[in-house]
Amino acid sequence: MRYHLFLASAVILGLVLTSGAMADSDDRDVGRRAFVGLWQGIDSFDGSTQFLSITCSGRKTCDVRLNDTAFTLSCPINELGFAQGLGSINRNILTVDLTLTCSNSGVVFGPQPNEFVLDRKNGTLTNLNSDNDNDPEPVDNVFHRISK
Repeated sequence: MRYHLFLASAVILGLVLTSGAMADSDDRDVGRRAFVGLWQGIDSFDGSTQFLSITCSGRKTCDVRLNDTAFTLSCPINELGFAQGLGSINRNILTVDLTLTCSNSGVVFGPQPNEFVLDRKNGTLTNLNSDNDNDPEPVDNVFHRISK
């Protein structure tokens, strides 16, 4: 009888520990999954369209790629640009240093620190940055997820 009681206790303890470990893993995945996807926004500096692709692998590490139809403050007039970098997530903020490459001229800028703040309630991602060194106030570009 004592053997069966011990065995039942061990099985229950094992189930509790396993479910607790799975819950921790799921919490981390939910945090990353909330950022993953293709996002679209309007650049508040020049009105161009921006696409933001975020993929995450490993623990809290995300690959961020930003395509803008016109990087007017950094690249020559109306030149396409591409920014990319690796970032990390802390709660609802993805912090990443983005390096910008102008598509035609090949000019490279950066890396430039960026923060993407997730608003879970509204389902938006706000990019806080200052693209202009003469303007110390951050500019908010709001992205909406268009694909997971």
